[in-house]
Amino acid sequence: MDFRALRSFVVLANQLHFGRAANLLHLSQPALSKQIRKLEDEIGAPLFHRDTAGTSLSAAGAVLAKDAEDLLARCGEAFLRAQRAGRGEVGTLDIGFGIATYELVPRVIARFRSRYPEIHVSLRDMPTAEQVLALRAGRLDIGFIRLPAPDDFAVRPVATERLILALPPAAKDVRTMADLHGLPLVVMSRERTHYIFDQVIALCAAFHVTPYIAQEVAEFPTALALVASGVGASLVPRSARRDDLPIVYREIDHPAADWSVGAVWRPVEGECVVANFLACLGEKLGAQRSHPSSSDDIPPSPTGSAHDEFGR
Repeated sequence: MDFRALRSFVVLANQLHFGRAANLLHLSQPALSKQIRKLEDEIGAPLFHRDTAGTSLSAAGAVLAKDAEDLLARCGEAFLRAQRAGRGEVGTLDIGFGIATYELVPRVIARFRSRYPEIHVSLRDMPTAEQVLALRAGRLDIGFIRLPAPDDFAVRPVATERLILALPPAAKDVRTMADLHGLPLVVMSRERTHYIFDQVIALCAAFHVTPYIAQEVAEFPTALALVASGVGASLVPRSARRDDLPIVYREIDHPAADWSVGAVWRPVEGECVVANFLACLGEKLGAQRSHPSSSDDIPPSPTGSAHDEFGR
């Protein structure tokens, strides 16, 4: 159905005068008559009667008039919703993130939600490998993953991360990586995050240390709890540090301890929701550069100096 013709019908049904209706619609009377005939052809019945007494609705016209205004209103609302979706003002946004962006991502989401309250945001804590699969399957719109990213993703670097050594109180005299020989290690399970597991092994190899793996765990808080209880040492991301536990932290000054984290997404034309979120992310990163926080420094732990570095 031609909605312009339907709108013309509504105006004519209200005016019951072709001349006045044509003027309101900024149409000529022949053009208006043509639109009405097109509707009548689609319906298969006349919509108006015209005689010496004037113009009146037919039976079919009276039925159509009852629903046409509501139909046009709903069409207009649908059109506006589609426009807003096209501008990224309504819809959904599914985001994946990991421990390195525990602070950044929620802050960006708060900014985004204040600006686009009608976007439903879903946030999922997922390892990099799971995020990559979810992005490719369309279950995530944006991920925050360890870089480098696969070639089919667009990338914006957002942060750097580093492994630090977490030591139980009894091992506070450990000063170099060489001192880890024979010391039990608590490591993240390779099934949970092979990136961290492989990096820990590579870092040990860089210092010619053969790791003695005492326990594999699925979460960093579990690893730190085991360290605090004396099970062994652990290599964890700096952002996983917990100062409420009796743990000695040591910085590791070696490239093998570092990695970068980036926002990644599938470059799909017209995805304005993603573009709007990335704009909020850019604003937040710009604000951080303008007002750097001291939160990247590791303060002294309760049982030792967290600024002690080894491996220089």
